[in-house]
Amino acid sequence: MDITFVLVAMLGVLLTGIAKSGFAGGVGVVAVPMMAPFIGGAEAIGILLPVLLLMDLLTLRVFRRQLSWALFRPLLPGIVIGIVLGSLLLGVVSERGIQALIGLMGFWVLAQRRWPWLAGRGVNLQGAAAFSLGGIGGVGSTLAHAGAAPLQAYYLLQGLDKERFLAQVSLAVACMNAIKLVPYGALGLLEFTLSPLLLVLLPLAWLGVQIGRWLSRKIDGELFFRIMMWLLAINSLWLLGQAVVG
Repeated sequence: MDITFVLVAMLGVLLTGIAKSGFAGGVGVVAVPMMAPFIGGAEAIGILLPVLLLMDLLTLRVFRRQLSWALFRPLLPGIVIGIVLGSLLLGVVSERGIQALIGLMGFWVLAQRRWPWLAGRGVNLQGAAAFSLGGIGGVGSTLAHAGAAPLQAYYLLQGLDKERFLAQVSLAVACMNAIKLVPYGALGLLEFTLSPLLLVLLPLAWLGVQIGRWLSRKIDGELFFRIMMWLLAINSLWLLGQAVVG
């Protein structure tokens, strides 16, 4: 096994763990694009899936006292329908188109944060916005492994404090990934193999989650949300770049 690939995979998993628990996955699953040049995106997801599921469980445990099913429930119908739609569109719709849609959505949310009047008055976040952002998240996660950004956007627009924001995004992403196992399994896309690389990556997943949580506690709320805005902008710009140049 190429030592460069192993080192890149280790760094990618560590950074992904830090992002998941410390910044609500603000830069996405960075391990996938880091590993893709070596083995391809689909195989990278197959290797990383057990690692990502472990990260979800660890992050939920970290935020177990702040989790609220009531705040998550409005997203659930959209997420389920989005995952079903994404599964039906696998191999039919271009991944680039989904990446472009999510990238543009991210910049629209940033614009609403900067100029609140763009959102209009009396917007019901428990209704249309929850369904649409949940749906985009489900489709994006299934087709392009980029479902966290719409969920971040939904909770950013609700004005939660830092701890509740981190908890709710973690819960939404974990549930979305768990639901996604059903169609992925039916389509034969799951590969759970206990490889030597996986044995190296699992401890790094745990370490990344711990470092991310430590960092989030050291950052005050105002600075945290400023960082989240920048991370959403970077992630959206990266997705648009992927959509244009591939």
